Amino acid sequence: MSLSTLGPSHSWASELLLFIRGLFRGWRMPTALGLLGLVLVLTWLAIGVHVHGWVTVFDAATACWIGNSVHRSHGLDEASLITAWLGSPVKVAAFGLIGGALLAWRAGSLRTGAVVIGTVAGAVLADTAIKVVVYRPRTEAEIHALPSLSAEHHSFPSGHVAGIGALLGIIAVCIAAGRSRIMQALATVLVVAGVVIVSFSRLYLGFHWLSDVIGGALLAGVFVILGTVTLTTRSDQSVRAGSAPVAA
Repeated sequence: MSLSTLGPSHSWASELLLFIRGLFRGWRMPTALGLLGLVLVLTWLAIGVHVHGWVTVFDAATACWIGNSVHRSHGLDEASLITAWLGSPVKVAAFGLIGGALLAWRAGSLRTGAVVIGTVAGAVLADTAIKVVVYRPRTEAEIHALPSLSAEHHSFPSGHVAGIGALLGIIAVCIAAGRSRIMQALATVLVVAGVVIVSFSRLYLGFHWLSDVIGGALLAGVFVILGTVTLTTRSDQSVRAGSAPVAA
């Protein structure tokens, strides 16, 4: 008996099986390895932050460099605050809903919109869960470098970077899919630039450590890959179904 004969309550199982098969099919093996690599690096970084290992060695130095060397101005302050306002979880959720609706209308498929919204929501929820688990101790050097975070022990990863990175990344995938390599490269550059800008604003305002924003970027990458595979897996299934011979 196939899964399809067991009723709608088991449709999720067939979707999960389809996703796993699509992820590990031969031509997607680099994608699977990339996803595994991101997850392993993110896990390693989270453990390093939790035990205050050597992965945090550059945090205090980076905070001191930004505090002492970066030229501060009213314009840069305002730009960073606007970026922080736009990257809040509520704003990211709203942008995800709007972007998902527009892309669903553009593609003529509700699935596209659902994947966009699910990718962003997954990144935000995962960020919240990781923050609860990862407790970061403080050293005297870090307290001196960034007093504003002296009492904050659950800043890893950066939710702003994770949310904005996931939003920009999955939107870029939806828009650039099937386009020329130049268009795909341009979309990639814009996404990376957006993540770098948000990351710098978090460091500039003293709201996060360097390891926090790196963790947020890795988390965004994980969910963008998951969203991309979900979209392409369904597309491949539709193509195969349309090209299958019809029985007489």
